[in-house]
Amino acid sequence: MLSCRRLILSYSYFPSNRISSLLITRYNSSSIDISNILQEHSFNFEKKSSTTIAYETFVQTPSEFVANSLLQIHDSLNLPWWATIALATITFRVIVGASITISQQRFIERLQIVRRTVKNELEPRVKILNIQAMKGKTATVLEEKKNLQRDALQLTKRGYSELNVHPGKLLILALFGSIPWLYFTFGIRMICTSPITHPTISQEGILWFQNLAEADPYGILPLGFLIHSLIGISFNAVEKPGLINPRLITAGRIQRGITRTVVIGFTLIAFKLPAGILLFWTLNSILQLSQTIIFELPRIRNMLGLQPSRFGSQPIRLRWTLWKNKWSFFFRTLKWYSKL
Repeated sequence: MLSCRRLILSYSYFPSNRISSLLITRYNSSSIDISNILQEHSFNFEKKSSTTIAYETFVQTPSEFVANSLLQIHDSLNLPWWATIALATITFRVIVGASITISQQRFIERLQIVRRTVKNELEPRVKILNIQAMKGKTATVLEEKKNLQRDALQLTKRGYSELNVHPGKLLILALFGSIPWLYFTFGIRMICTSPITHPTISQEGILWFQNLAEADPYGILPLGFLIHSLIGISFNAVEKPGLINPRLITAGRIQRGITRTVVIGFTLIAFKLPAGILLFWTLNSILQLSQTIIFELPRIRNMLGLQPSRFGSQPIRLRWTLWKNKWSFFFRTLKWYSKL
């Protein structure tokens, strides 16, 4: 852990404890052996509490690395700060976001293989069970139903073990995708508050947010983040009737409800955050929505080696139709209730 933290800090302009800079200064100004200096600073590092070490290693240090990477892009390419943040966001979305999305898609495909295997294995027994139920053999039906549930659980566990998948791992993968997003947020915040970069980032905005170190004066960026995030959630919430396990519908609704709550909470906070952070958030949400739509196209899925979309050859049009019908039904129901 210590060597990893030193490696990242060696590129940092923003560290609170300039370990690498101090080592270089002392080593150049005296004849003390470098191993003694490393041993001294390792001892000082170990005197810190475990909470402080964890925060500096897993939160502060990666955020400083992001801040310095953005500073390197800004200085090397001679770009204004708004273009630097935009370029870094596009790169982040293409490299990190796309790889995580593809991994999620392949993970979901393996989960579907397990479900199909269990269904094909037990489908003949389910048909026999239905026939027995129609004949009124209640005791036999209840006993066979318990056996079916037990066998389905065993087959599912065996399938998860063989393909190295589990629904819980999908949630962990989604959470893993949010960690770089947080590091980017903290890194941009460091740039906005640092006296080294504040004079430039406060003058290198664009359009109505010329000062990236201050909040958006009109609140357009937070609303852009909110709208595109909610559209993305609604897009992923559309399901083709009859192709999903009913037990997963409730779990999906709970997950979407939590996600919407988090997005709304971040939006309320966003009105007070620097425009540089909101530029990253909004552009990232737009790119994420575009990426989700692009990955539904049959040609793209075939190129990436993914299975065809469950929405057929025209997934975008079918999703739009299902979404429109859903809301049309909602408004018709609301209109009917208003007339009561």
